[in-house]
Amino acid sequence: MRPHDGTLRVLMVCPAFPASEDEGRDPWLLDLALSLRESGMRLEVLTPSREGRGGLQRVCGIPVYRYRYAPSRSEMLHQMVSAKKALDGLWRLSLPGLGMVAAGALAARRLAGRTRYDVIHSHWPLPAGIIALAGASAFPDRPRLISTFHGAELAACSASRTLRRLLAGISSGLDAAVANSTYTASLVREMTGVAPCVIPFGPSRASLGSDDRTARQRPALVLSVGRLVERKGFPILVRAAVRLRGREQVVIAGEGEAHEEIAREIAVRGVGDRVRIAGRVSGPELVRLYRKSSVFCLPAVVDRRGCTEGLGVVIVEAMNHGLPVVASRVGGIPDVVVHGETGLLVKPGDPEALARALLRLLGDPALARRMGEAGRSRAARLFSWERVVEDHLALYKKVIEGGPCAGSPPFRRGP
Repeated sequence: MRPHDGTLRVLMVCPAFPASEDEGRDPWLLDLALSLRESGMRLEVLTPSREGRGGLQRVCGIPVYRYRYAPSRSEMLHQMVSAKKALDGLWRLSLPGLGMVAAGALAARRLAGRTRYDVIHSHWPLPAGIIALAGASAFPDRPRLISTFHGAELAACSASRTLRRLLAGISSGLDAAVANSTYTASLVREMTGVAPCVIPFGPSRASLGSDDRTARQRPALVLSVGRLVERKGFPILVRAAVRLRGREQVVIAGEGEAHEEIAREIAVRGVGDRVRIAGRVSGPELVRLYRKSSVFCLPAVVDRRGCTEGLGVVIVEAMNHGLPVVASRVGGIPDVVVHGETGLLVKPGDPEALARALLRLLGDPALARRMGEAGRSRAARLFSWERVVEDHLALYKKVIEGGPCAGSPPFRRGP
């Protein structure tokens, strides 16, 4: 084992991790790793291989250990984990999934046997928490264990008593639990009995850019960004577009398995002249869309698996660009949007209410501007990567020192 030189050492364990900064899936994981590394700690990542491409890699300078867990053709779970998260617990039903957990546990023990980590931090405790526990057990004086809940794993476990018990068992072995919103934290408490602290995530670095709002006048453009999946509620936005005045354009930026359903909705509602699916866009193009838009909309719903938005990082991105927000009052979104101050919250699945809220902001530029500025201030104060890193470092310090962590550091809500 290497001697400890006093630098904080953290191993991040996750079921999927971006292979580059251009990858569209879960870019905030890479942004979090980069931000933590910039704070001066030594951070490494353990994650499954992709189609035979295993071994030590470097992603933006971060050491990423990708372990093999199945024949090359079967190493496809990163797509399901990343695109659909737990995917109704499919990982537990497949041999590659069981191999991913078993091989990950062995890889974690090997890493922990040659490097003295202070903290092993897993994301999505089921299944990554099992791998983290295995790595920690390699030490007589084990590293501290932290796991971040994102919400999708809770939805996947909600219908299975066995999975709930397994999740509760994993959670009981943690030194601290983290949730990405107060909504997710309430689900964690209900399902596991563990009280997590709440640390949200910052905006995608690729979405950040200068935003000289005085140099332009925003057109009547409604922007929505995200994976084209059921819980985002994009068909509701299409139905709301029917009720707009007809001059407003709606752009939906993203890709995913719900593309055909949304395209059919656009055709059936006859709004192809004003609603466009832009597909996946690059960082610079996304910045350009934020700059061109007048209102940001996230019409999230609870999907058939009981999953919804754990936080809504795209809303934080929009607020950073001074956009007022219209979104559903569901999941972790109320942590981000203060109704009547930084945007308007509506009942999920209600196109009439969504259209009324959009028209209110589109028809009152002064109100939209005030809400946009309030949102920008709130995003800078509560959702910057500086704040996220500060909260993570405070949590790491507490667990290493053996202090109480439940509910701390606090997530300060309010305007």
